[in-house]
Amino acid sequence: MALDGKVAIVTGGNSWIGRSVALGLAKAGASLVIDYVVHPEATKALEQEIIGLGDTVIGVNADVSKVSELQRLIDVVVAKFGRVDIMVNNAGVETRTYVLDTKEEQYTRVLDINLKSAFFGTQIAARQMMKQGGGGRRLGDGRQTAPRRVAVRTVRPIAVRDRPARSRASGPAYDELLGLDNSR
Repeated sequence: MALDGKVAIVTGGNSWIGRSVALGLAKAGASLVIDYVVHPEATKALEQEIIGLGDTVIGVNADVSKVSELQRLIDVVVAKFGRVDIMVNNAGVETRTYVLDTKEEQYTRVLDINLKSAFFGTQIAARQMMKQGGGGRRLGDGRQTAPRRVAVRTVRPIAVRDRPARSRASGPAYDELLGLDNSR
């Protein structure tokens, strides 16, 4: 998949799946924006690795649980690169507590990062993609929790209705980026 000239945002892009996706996009030729909240040193190391591949990359510290921060993330990307072509909603957290021990604040944090950020991140990116023309793509990940599936089922009709961006919200999107074969 050739992505030369495309600009991709990966939320939670400095570790685990996000890091692998960012590297896969960079290897395919995309310019990268790595969103992070923690571990700035991991972001700097990943930036250097991507630069070593010959690609352009910036790290942006933005808390995707806040809509204003998502808007700022898109604004920074457009100011730097002039466009957004790919939005990978990868950021996610879990409480690692039992249901009976989970506090409301913990639950709200999980929903804000796993659900709200995917929905509004897609909305803001899709608006930018429509504004600039030429479409784009929104990707979700295969680790989706039940609330994330709700977001995907809510977002998909939006993407289909307006046709500005194709929406893939499952593991195969990541597999395609990483060159994995899950046809077995």
